[in-house]
Parts: sequence; structure tokens; C-alpha cells
Amino acid sequence: MSGRRPKHQRGHQRGLTLIEILVAMAIIAMMVASVWRGFRATIRGVEITEDVQDRYSTIRNAVDRMAGEISTAYLSFNRPPEEVRHFTLFEGRRGIDGSNLTFSSFSHLRMRKDANEGDQTVIQYFVGPDVDDSSRSHLYRRESKRLTGDRPEDFDRFAPAFVMCEDVEGLELRYWDPLTEDWTDEWRTTVVDGQPDRLPPRVEIRLLVRDEDDEIRAFTTQTVLAMQEKVDASK
Repeated sequence: MSGRRPKHQRGHQRGLTLIEILVAMAIIAMMVASVWRGFRATIRGVEITEDVQDRYSTIRNAVDRMAGEISTAYLSFNRPPEEVRHFTLFEGRRGIDGSNLTFSSFSHLRMRKDANEGDQTVIQYFVGPDVDDSSRSHLYRRESKRLTGDRPEDFDRFAPAFVMCEDVEGLELRYWDPLTEDWTDEWRTTVVDGQPDRLPPRVEIRLLVRDEDDEIRAFTTQTVLAMQEKVDASK
């Protein structure tokens, strides 16, 4: 018997044609492209999520820092009778650009050993435009290392402002007044018709930002001011 296969069997063992190879390569290329698009979308989604988380972490840190520093606000008796300046103050004002707050605090952190500084400081928060791009607004913070007695509106001449949180839409501060049992938008200890010689027991902080969906979102917290009595360092 011959070892050769019949002709009808030999015909089914021919190789792939060039067209079949090209079609197979095209199918593989489309599958790889589809997988790559899905992979890139996943990577982009992870990057966006990380950016949003970093953004929200920055915002929460700014709000928490404000709450911590405001909680150490204080007023002092130690001012000569003839002195017209207020070395300790709590000036919360509401303007067309939102709220701003200037206050004396025990929250100064000395960065150098034996520095001629104490823990007393004056801090100011406000929202202002970017120095290079007026379409952007940031939360700024000023701090004086000493009690200088400068008015809040003159504070910019003595202390530089640093960005505390970028790209904010506004800052809203409210102060709880136990005498009226209601919230007020302003609290001023340097004027007779304000709240001289007393601090608000609570402050509400609302930082407004635009989220990833282009909607305004408020990050809100409250802080308690522990030192309600004026400090008398002479005792």
C-alpha cells in the first residue's frame, strides 16, 4: 500500500493566505487598541481621583488650620489708658469680597531656637485675586510675629500675605453672639458699637470652592474659642 494521502485530504493542509494573515493581524490590532484604550481610561480615572483627593485634602487642611488658630484667639487688659491702638483684637468683617478676619492669637510657632519671638501673634485671613491672574482667587494668610497695634486695613504694610489655599470662590465667617442667641456676620472688638472686650464663643467657617463638576461646594466647620475672659498678664 502506498503511504501517500488521497488528494482530497492533501488539499485541506494548505497554508494561510496573505489576506487571511492580514485579517488576523487587523483583528489582533483592534483587540490590542481596545484593551489599551480601556487601560488608559483606567489610568486617567485614577489620576483624576488622586488629583481630587489631593485638592480636597488641601482644602480640609486649610479649614482645620483656621479652626485651630481661631480657637486660640484672646484679648488682653494690658494696654495703657492713653494708648489708642489695640494690640489685641478680634476684627471679623464682611465686605464685597466676602469675610476677612484679623485677630490676636497664642498660636505663633517659633522656627528658630532662642528667637526673639513669643507665642503671641496677630493673624489675618482674607480672599484676594492672584497676583498674576486676576481671574483666580485664593485664600491668603498674614501673620505678625509681634503685637504691633496696627489696624486690620493697614496690616498689609507690615506683614506679607501667603497663599493658604488656591482657587477658592469665597470665605464666609459667622460668629455666635450669646447675648442675641444668633449668628452675626461681623464681630469687632475695636469699636464701641461692636463687641468691645468680648470674643464670640463659637465661629463658623465656610470655605467655598468649585468642585470637579464645576459646582460651588462649601467646606464647613465650627471652632470654639476657649479664652473668653480677657488675659491680665500683670497678675
